Amino acid sequence: MKAQHINFTEKGIAALPIPTKQDGQAIYYDSGSRDGLMLIATYGGTKTFYHYVFFEKKPVRTKIGRWPQFKVAAARAVAHTMSENVTQNGTHPGEKRRETMRDITLKQFYETVYRPEYSLVYKKPRSVANDDSIFTNRLGEFHNRYLHSIQTSELEKLHNQTKQTHSPYTANRVLSLIKHMYVIAAKYGYVKGRENPAAGIRKFAEKSRDRFLQSDELKRFFNALDAEDNEVFKNYVLISLFSGQRRGNILGLRWSQIDLNNGFMYLPDTKNSEPMQVPITGQLRDLLEKIKQNTKSDWVLPSNKSKSGHLEDPKRPWRDLLARAGIENLRLHDLRRTMGSYQAITGASTNIIGKSLGHKSTSATMVYARLSADPIRESMQKATDRMLEFGKVD
Repeated sequence: MKAQHINFTEKGIAALPIPTKQDGQAIYYDSGSRDGLMLIATYGGTKTFYHYVFFEKKPVRTKIGRWPQFKVAAARAVAHTMSENVTQNGTHPGEKRRETMRDITLKQFYETVYRPEYSLVYKKPRSVANDDSIFTNRLGEFHNRYLHSIQTSELEKLHNQTKQTHSPYTANRVLSLIKHMYVIAAKYGYVKGRENPAAGIRKFAEKSRDRFLQSDELKRFFNALDAEDNEVFKNYVLISLFSGQRRGNILGLRWSQIDLNNGFMYLPDTKNSEPMQVPITGQLRDLLEKIKQNTKSDWVLPSNKSKSGHLEDPKRPWRDLLARAGIENLRLHDLRRTMGSYQAITGASTNIIGKSLGHKSTSATMVYARLSADPIRESMQKATDRMLEFGKVD
């Protein structure tokens, strides 16, 4: 595709079309600047600023940053500085960038490279939020340290301390984030020739949580739920319990995803980035039909208090529900685990459980394997009794 000259503005860049797969990319030059500012839009949907100039009779293109994290005004300022370094100082346009790459701090790298160039592009919003929380709350002591100065021994110490103050799971998430930050830093040339300081640190063993509603808790749980005044929250709990699906998928459920005639719930965007078709049980069908008769909203769980228009944070009513039921140590996610657990208890194979819950790997389903031992044992006992019955000597 032929390069185009346009006056860069925020609205103008936002309106630029995504190139076709055949074209691959589209190149635009900023007519509002004489400093060689250009932008490349790709088929993947990214729009990135570059500085373009002839240096020693050779064309040199240097990356500035990705839009919209980099605004037009900031990109123009960087391009102007780079052009001045070329014309006035005879400096290679990429020299300043290389100096910055050598002297970048962990915080600078996270905020200007890792988050905008990787997380916001390839991760889901919830994962980005988790990264932000870990970086802000767990890696603060390294924020102003240069990337090349952080040592393995320091990260190992942080890993051990986080296990003690929080949990092995949290410690491992911290380790995973900083380890991957160095992977991306190496890919982009920020720590060239240096080993990843987090690479040799072993993760702690994590025990899979197996909490679910026990048989002696179910009556108290349903009695407390029956007395719940918040119908939307009540419906959320029941839909979660009867479908076994993740919180985000249930909270953002639309009626367009529900096929009551054929008995399926369609989840186009799951944690595993794969669409999923969930069978609707009889109890869930009855509940959904009842909800649909009494609402005009596009959302299955509408809310006039949230920006999204649907229920978003049911933690407080959940705590109140558990208090009324006299149940402790039960999380919202354990509703999903309750479905899988009772599937196992009633004899379902781990393969069936995994498919119904949308597990991508068998390891995620193995926590239910020991629960399925009782029906298997009962079946084997019946078979043994029958064999002995037939083999009984007169």
